[in-house]
Amino acid sequence: VGGGWQVYDRLAGGSDLNGDGRADLVATDKAGDLWLYKGTGNASAPFAARTKIGFGWGIYNQITAVGNIAGAAAGDLVARDKDGVLWLYLGKGDGTFAARTKIGG
Repeated sequence: VGGGWQVYDRLAGGSDLNGDGRADLVATDKAGDLWLYKGTGNASAPFAARTKIGFGWGIYNQITAVGNIAGAAAGDLVARDKDGVLWLYLGKGDGTFAARTKIGG
């Protein structure tokens, strides 16, 4: 897939986050920015160039691409913050997410 992945501290993949039927990958870098790598369906180049889709994700110590668990337009993300609070980000279908909703603590 290529080099340079050491800039990320969290990766989550396997869910279709932009509604195109292909599994995508999200990554958070050490600055707390969230990046989307859209799945291409091509085994020799499985991801498109990254797109920045968020910032402030450094508050989380775990992110998971959970699939479309809430019936929105595409896959969703669940994130756990450093205090143990669980947050749901509903996928909008374009690789971005609605404002977070607290779902556990």
